[in-house]
Amino acid sequence: MQTTSVNGCDFNWQVDRALKANDPAKTILQPKNNLECGVKILVNQTIIQHKPLLTRSGYWSTLRPDGPSYHVFAKQMTNPPAACGLSTKSTIDKAATTKSVQDDAKRGETPK
Repeated sequence: MQTTSVNGCDFNWQVDRALKANDPAKTILQPKNNLECGVKILVNQTIIQHKPLLTRSGYWSTLRPDGPSYHVFAKQMTNPPAACGLSTKSTIDKAATTKSVQDDAKRGETPK
């Protein structure tokens, strides 16, 4: 398997490119691969670079509650993609989530 390392993460981009966007066979969508990659990125940003987690220029900037990407992220978390292996209909108890997350999800728009 030929892999290309980006951010220290090894995914088979050649194979992934030939698959549909939501195909769970993609190496980037494999939970183990994706989680290991996220940990590598987290270590690099917070420990090696000594950058706070939610800086505007950091990898995790999409999690900043004041940014447009966060609204998309919040909405996606109420409707997980099929590649996650979960029901596409959210099973999240809306009464158990915070009002701010619900409001963010309702306001969210995909950036153009």
